Amino acid sequence: MYSILPAFVSALFLGFGVYVLLTEGVTRLSLPFASMCGTTFVWQGSWAFLFQISDPELAGALVKFGYLFILFLPTTFYHFVIEVAARRSERPWLFASYGLCIALAMGLAVSDEVVAGYGTFFFGKYPRAGLLHPVHVAQTVLLALRCAWLLLAARRQTQAQDRRRLLDLCLLSLCLYGLAATDYAVNYGIAFYPVGAVVIAVSLGILAVTIVRYGLMRPYLLAATVAHEVATPLAAIGMHAEEIGTVLPELMRGYQLAVQHQLCVDGLYPGQSERLSSLATSIQRQVDSTSTVVEMSLASFTLDRLDRRSFEACSIRSCVNAALERFPFRPGERELVNVLPIEAQLKFSGSDSLIVFVLFNLLKNALFAIHSGGGGSVEIAATSEGGYCVLRFSDNGPGIGADVLPHIFEPFYSTKSHGKGAGMGLPFCRRVAEALGGAIACESEPNVATTFTLHLPEPGSAADRALHDPAAKARRWPAGQDYTG
Repeated sequence: MYSILPAFVSALFLGFGVYVLLTEGVTRLSLPFASMCGTTFVWQGSWAFLFQISDPELAGALVKFGYLFILFLPTTFYHFVIEVAARRSERPWLFASYGLCIALAMGLAVSDEVVAGYGTFFFGKYPRAGLLHPVHVAQTVLLALRCAWLLLAARRQTQAQDRRRLLDLCLLSLCLYGLAATDYAVNYGIAFYPVGAVVIAVSLGILAVTIVRYGLMRPYLLAATVAHEVATPLAAIGMHAEEIGTVLPELMRGYQLAVQHQLCVDGLYPGQSERLSSLATSIQRQVDSTSTVVEMSLASFTLDRLDRRSFEACSIRSCVNAALERFPFRPGERELVNVLPIEAQLKFSGSDSLIVFVLFNLLKNALFAIHSGGGGSVEIAATSEGGYCVLRFSDNGPGIGADVLPHIFEPFYSTKSHGKGAGMGLPFCRRVAEALGGAIACESEPNVATTFTLHLPEPGSAADRALHDPAAKARRWPAGQDYTG
């Protein structure tokens, strides 16, 4: 009768793994989860036989075979959490943990140092701890604590409610998983029926539902697919527009000559020929604008997966110049933007492409504001202040009301009419700033000026070093300043 529970749990884990793989497919997240389910399936299946056999040699073989998979279970959980928390910087530690598992597995196979045979209890036979067994126990405890820290750090850094709920469920699963460690006491001779597998079954059941319920990898995969499918026709449209822009002036000159020599009747409306000449430019501007939106949308899904080790020293002046060169200005708009002199050596630590997207959003909002207000201009300036590269982006449009200002960085909050904005531009700017270890704030005086201030850590500064220490986040800003948005 004591074999019924491990046999049932073994089948349950097989179901969990197959369920997630069939629902989500093979992803960086589903693979470690399936590994957890697979290891537990074999471990519990082995115990189902171990609890009821009497042959000493077969019992000894099953003990080692089953424990071989137990050795890898904590590391597969750690692997899963790394993917959930999007902490690629943990991979060296992950590889080291897998390496320790392999070393213990080799010791298990050739000696009794990890598992020294088995003990006989009222429910059947169970592995007895060897001299190296405490190493596995210590590894399990350290990995569980590290997983908790990673999940809590990821929760502190995210604003999305769905992701917070997801991380809360992962934390609950980890806590339940930790209760299964009580089974280790049986390895040291304390006689009680090891029910840790039941707790792990509930733990991984929560994770299985969480993966499918929140579609952890689906938004990223969908964004990547859409970006690829949209980018290809956009590139083709851009090439066609460029060809039209090259050929159309010659065609129009030939048409006008034909009309002058009465070879054909002028069928164009007044002013239509002038509009045709700018047609290619207009198409190209729309293509550039749409391409930027696609790129920014994809970037927004990958912000949580940024590898901070890839950050570089980027020139803020180069970013401003690149944004102004690529932005799809309408006729006369570029002259409304004034850039104050920026020192070439002024740099920040991070990603230049993300800051170009931030500048795109700020430019679009500023130009919309001054057009809706009947006129105005935009001013861009950058300085170095207290270890930060500080970018100030100002316009003298109608400004932002005091009742609106506290909400502008909230997702989907927008005062624009339907079709003019979705309320995602400024939240994206804030996520970028925080991902790079900085912040963005806004000050506005209606009918006077609106200024967005972006703080980005300079390379090698204390703020840049603190970026790798989430506990130091509260110490990044000078006393008396609030950059909560």
